[in-house]
Amino acid sequence: MLPRSALSPNDHWWVGLDVNNSHGVRCGPMIFIAGQVDLDAKAVQQNPGDLMAQLKRSMSHIARVLEEGGAQLCDLVKVTAYYVSDGSVDEHAVLEALAQCLGAQSCPGPVVTLVPIPALAFPGMEIEIEGIAMRGQNGERLARTAAFDPSCSSLPPPFSQALRCGEMLFTSAITAEDADGVLSGAGSLTAQSSIVLPKIDGLLRQLGGDLQDAVKTNVFNVEPGTAEEWSAPALTRAAFYNEPGPAATGISVPVLWPKGVMLRNDVIAMRGLDGSRMTRRHVWPSGHWDWPVHLPYRHGIACGDLVFLGGQVALSPDGGVLEPGDMTAQTGIAMQNIGKVLAELGLGFDNVVKINAFYSGSAGTDQLKENAEIRFSNFPNAPGPASTGVPAPYLAYEDMVIEIDIIAMI
Repeated sequence: MLPRSALSPNDHWWVGLDVNNSHGVRCGPMIFIAGQVDLDAKAVQQNPGDLMAQLKRSMSHIARVLEEGGAQLCDLVKVTAYYVSDGSVDEHAVLEALAQCLGAQSCPGPVVTLVPIPALAFPGMEIEIEGIAMRGQNGERLARTAAFDPSCSSLPPPFSQALRCGEMLFTSAITAEDADGVLSGAGSLTAQSSIVLPKIDGLLRQLGGDLQDAVKTNVFNVEPGTAEEWSAPALTRAAFYNEPGPAATGISVPVLWPKGVMLRNDVIAMRGLDGSRMTRRHVWPSGHWDWPVHLPYRHGIACGDLVFLGGQVALSPDGGVLEPGDMTAQTGIAMQNIGKVLAELGLGFDNVVKINAFYSGSAGTDQLKENAEIRFSNFPNAPGPASTGVPAPYLAYEDMVIEIDIIAMI
């Protein structure tokens, strides 16, 4: 197993739970940063209700974690921010504030994904920001190349619509909106699904790859959380991938910004430095759960030193929800499924460097504790992974209450 180090600066903020997680994990050139929020070392919310103040503090926390790992904000390759909104928050202002925190950069900046949600884990918490950075193992800055397309919505500098660093290719969350703010397929998730995927493919092609190099796709879409509403747009997106396809996580949200946007999709892809497709292993354990319609995605993909798992849930092989509505039981099943996928790749929980959990129900520390303690009981050895936990009003199917994905390194 590649050596790794936990990044947890002294007197950093604390979530209030005694679990084995880290604020960041560095492994090889990769640095994974846990969701950073504006809490203090006693788990007290700071600047309650103030989005911009919390944004700046969260970015300063990211800077501290990166410094602990021998890196800086200019080494970020991907930023994802979950912020509280009913659709009324102007995302231009959020993006500009994030850009100001990053400052002027001499090379292309990170890709970015914004996800509006009704609430976060603590009362008064307005934003949670996670990231991925890359820095040479000898401390050197790594060369990067950006891609831009006028068919995609514009971003303030230094953000990139897509970015390549070594073998890694990242895209921002792409929508059906163009650089002039013109939205195609307004209000239709299926129509926007057919618009967004070709845009992603075009950005990746500028960087020497294409959509078939994707190892992970993250979808945030507006839908009511029913299998019937979910199936048609899921099949539309799936048609753009050859089998076996990437690992996938799909999260339902009540609203995106601006009004009429139904889908945001970002992708992580990998392509050899010599231009060749990289060898990958796809796994689907015997008897593992399946979707109610056929999709090309795989539960786990190993490529190079990285392993990506799609969102793991408590479903049966025929797509039925197990232990409906039971957070404790479903969290345990999802973690068991993660263990099965890792085992198929010859790995275990000690290989996990990043874990994300999307859980439904009321936002509050009790809800977080109910699933977090079960999740982290699977990580008895230090350092534990970097973690992001995001409450959601509902997930893709009725009575499904948690979805968990991970990144591991061999």
